[in-house]
Amino acid sequence: MKCFLLADNRPELLATLEPILKHWGYRVLAATSCAQTNAFLEQSEPCLLLIGKQILSDPGLCVDEKICARLASGGIPLLALEQDETRPPKLQPKDTLTVPIDIFTLFSFIQRFVEKHPRQNLRLRLHIPGMYRTHGTEYTLADVFSLSMRGLFLKASTRLNLGDTLSVVFPLLGHCKELEVKATVLYTVQPDNRNNFMQGFGISFDELSDEEQINLQKFVEERFLKEVSTCQAGVGDFCEQQLKH
Repeated sequence: MKCFLLADNRPELLATLEPILKHWGYRVLAATSCAQTNAFLEQSEPCLLLIGKQILSDPGLCVDEKICARLASGGIPLLALEQDETRPPKLQPKDTLTVPIDIFTLFSFIQRFVEKHPRQNLRLRLHIPGMYRTHGTEYTLADVFSLSMRGLFLKASTRLNLGDTLSVVFPLLGHCKELEVKATVLYTVQPDNRNNFMQGFGISFDELSDEEQINLQKFVEERFLKEVSTCQAGVGDFCEQQLKH
């Protein structure tokens, strides 16, 4: 399991980021001070560092020259959590995550710096009702089994073909909204005993308006944070304020 070192003196931010990173399948070492950060650097070999502005600017960070040389070589990517420009950091970050944290940007950064085969989208596993239709046909009921900002996966009773264009309708549950978007079939799943005879289709959104993008992003973010809260023992429901500290 890949290990991350998360160091920041803001407890609300740590309380949110740590379970999110664990939910994505990473081991997390969480430090709240420069001394703890140094100890973890001496005793472990993380594959990614996420360090807050105050700890990153602390002159006591990384006093061990061997560790400093290893980090300075670029072998371990460092992401700064809102870098403090008034005090140049001892270690130079690969990039900066601004606070409030955007989970889509966080996901993209981690995929880019850590994973050999990066995933393009933060995808939700869910089960909500939906409908779709091709040109000149009536709507057909379907089930939405996964959702991202770029597309979704539909379980449906009728057959679609690769490259088919269609209109897809699905509700943003809890937001009193629904989206109807133009989309294209990217891949198909044919029913057999390996997938419990489920017939489905991977759908790519052709275009979303600015308003649709904002509404979909809010929905995906809210559902994702609830999913993390449910899966991580001892973690209560996240509030939007926690991401802003």
